[in-house]
Parts: sequence; C-alpha cells; structure tokens
Amino acid sequence: MPRRLTRRLPKQYARPVSRDTKRFVKRKMERKHNRSKERMRRWKRTADLWKEVVTAHAVKGMLASCMFIGCTVFGFLLFSPIVQVREIQVTRESPRLDIEDVQVALTPMFGRHLFFLSSLEVADLLKESIPDISAISVSKTYPSTLHVRVQLHPLAARLRILEPDQEYATSQTGATVDFLTDQGMYVATTAVHDTETLPEIVVVDWGVRPDPGTRMVRPSFLERMNAAELTLLRQFGKEVSQRRIFLRAQEFHVTIDGIDLWFDTRTPLEKQLNRYRLFLREVESSEVKQYIDLRVADRVVYQ
Repeated sequence: MPRRLTRRLPKQYARPVSRDTKRFVKRKMERKHNRSKERMRRWKRTADLWKEVVTAHAVKGMLASCMFIGCTVFGFLLFSPIVQVREIQVTRESPRLDIEDVQVALTPMFGRHLFFLSSLEVADLLKESIPDISAISVSKTYPSTLHVRVQLHPLAARLRILEPDQEYATSQTGATVDFLTDQGMYVATTAVHDTETLPEIVVVDWGVRPDPGTRMVRPSFLERMNAAELTLLRQFGKEVSQRRIFLRAQEFHVTIDGIDLWFDTRTPLEKQLNRYRLFLREVESSEVKQYIDLRVADRVVYQ
C-alpha cells in the first residue's frame, strides 16, 4: 500500500515535551548530523587519495610514453638511411652568386647523415671555395633536405686594371666585369646591374695580376682611401675625379681639379692632410701642374 503522508497530531492528542526531552532529541540529532558529516569527510578524503594515485600513475605513464617515443625517434634518426642529405636548396642574397658553384662546393655533403651534419662544417666548406661570402645560414628539413642561404660582401668600387706598360687609364666601353668588395676582395662578374653609382678605381703597379676571388687590398686600405676622399670633399670642397691604387707600393693617388694627391699607408692620414693644408696656405694652386706628394715627412713635393 502507498505510504500515507505524515501530519501533525491534533492538539488534543499532543503531549507536552519536557526540557530534558528536548535536550535529548537535540543531542541525538546533532550526533546523527555529525556522523553524516564525518562519513562525507571520509568519503572525500578517500576520493582525494584515489585521485592522487590515478594522477601519479597517469603522469608516470605519459613520461614513459614520451621517453619511448623519444628513443624511437632518436633511434630512427640515428640508424635510418632515410635521414641523409639528398637535396640541397640554395637561396642567394646577391645576383652575382652562382648557385651551381655553391652546389659543387657542397658535393661532399650528399649522403651525409643530416642529423649529425654541423652548420659550421657547411660554412667552412663554402668559405673555402667561395671566399667572398659574408654570412651563411644553414637549416634542415627532415628527412633529406639541406637549406643554405648565402650572402656576399657588398661591392665597393669598379676596377680598371692597367697593364704594366700602360701609364694612364683610357676610356672604356662595354660592361664592367672587375669589382672590389668592401673587404678588398677582387671579383670578376657580369651578373650585377646599376654599377655606375660605384666609384671607379684604377689599379696599377702590380707585380702579378690579381686573380678573381683573392684579396687585393686590406679593408683598412679602403677605409683610409674613403676617409681621405670624404675629408677632401667636406673640409676642402674638392671632389675626387679619379682614384689610383699602387699595389706593390701600397699607395693611392686621387685626382682633384686635374692635380694628383699622393698618399701612402705608412704615415697617419691626418698628418698628410695637415701637410696639404699647410701647402695651400704657402703655395698658389696655379703653380701646381701635375701632382702634390704628401708622403715625405718634412716637406711637400709638387710639380
């Protein structure tokens, strides 16, 4: 039968409850409530312990799985013949770089294990074959591709190399093929454009004609030459129209207003410019017809 709903006793049947009875019932209810809270606390503590145990086992399982996967991948990279260099992709930053030259220089890299291939080894091999390189970036794409990005030193000047019996430079037509980089490296190429903005340097007094890819002058020599030209323009208002380098003597001559100024690399540049200042105060410029020699320590020779 369905249970009937409870309801209050009629007032005439309700007995008065004493104070002691009320305290007894209250204590009994509190004990029952406390037992429920204690059971709930124990259940929660047990659930937390199980949660910690399951989490610890899950973490250990994940670590073990990661270690297994890592060892598998490392073993694959270490022993698999698939991870070998079979393709080299070259990105050039300068149009005068021949990609075929780079690939020929990197021929020993084919068949090498890509994982153990060092970027320094690739850079050294390239610089040995192409000394004009300024920066190299090496990256890998597994399983078999090597990416190389090559940047060359910028060009600093156009060159005109005179023959030993040729005393003065003559006008030329056609494309310029001889250049000098900012590191003093001699470059012969026709793959560059818009070179008319580069200054022209005439090379004379060479014992052995320089070969492309060799260092013609030191970078400090070019810096001194550029500093002299800039000082003449800023402090004297004279623009250089021609520049000549004497390789064996390690000297350079610059032409201003049809007069040659002779500089060397043994004397500080500032001292030679001071001699030129003194010369301008003492001698009329109209008296000079050919050159002013600023190399001598105690005098200025001119003709």
